[in-house]
Amino acid sequence: MKLTAKIKKAIMAHADECYPQECCGVIVGKEYIRCRNISDKADEFEIHPEDLTIAEDQGEIVAYVHSHPDGTTRATDLDLVQIELHKKPWVICSYPDLDFTVYEPCGYRAPLVGRNYYHGWQDCYALIRDFYSRELGIELMDFERKDAWWEESDHPSLYLENYARAGFYEVDKPQYGDMLICRVGRTEHPNHALVWLGDNGKLKSEQTENCIGSTLILHHPYNRKSVREIYGQQWLERTVKILRHRDVKITCPS
Repeated sequence: MKLTAKIKKAIMAHADECYPQECCGVIVGKEYIRCRNISDKADEFEIHPEDLTIAEDQGEIVAYVHSHPDGTTRATDLDLVQIELHKKPWVICSYPDLDFTVYEPCGYRAPLVGRNYYHGWQDCYALIRDFYSRELGIELMDFERKDAWWEESDHPSLYLENYARAGFYEVDKPQYGDMLICRVGRTEHPNHALVWLGDNGKLKSEQTENCIGSTLILHHPYNRKSVREIYGQQWLERTVKILRHRDVKITCPS
């Protein structure tokens, strides 16, 4: 899509007013509509639901807009994921440079190994869902989850209360593709999930470096990149449940 001078001017003014926070808005027709950013993180944005509803009442949203204060127009991993989810162009404005880049949906998928962490979008459970979809052809349900939910004693225990509904049942020993639920730190609820790879560290959906071992796991640690590593004593002690999905074929030793 092509941005008119009028739309660029409106976005630049909004970016200037919101600095050092990110501005955000949408383009409806030939107009830029400002929206409130309710994210509590300086380097992210979240459009206020009321503002989004008001904008949608004015017509079809043709693009989503936000600024990158003191940055470039390069899309972050989270931006690229969101573009695919919304299936609409995204406009990024750098401030104070005031450059513009328009990103169109292109089929981007975050890699299973080496992806950055964004809670709720690219976290340990998101990696489980993507692994099951790409490697096993199984689509898992998603769950809304706020950051640090596992620290609240009165919060539902998301993994323990939902695994059966998502199609999992408990087993004694892991096989390829099983999900292991773990408790990392002194938390009120189990708060982490791993995929058991065993001796098969090769992924069919992407090219990765060789990873050798007989007890390999794939997981996404909090605020770190997703990795494959050895399932050692520390993970054994953290493991609460070993779960298998009902649609995964059971392998029997020869």
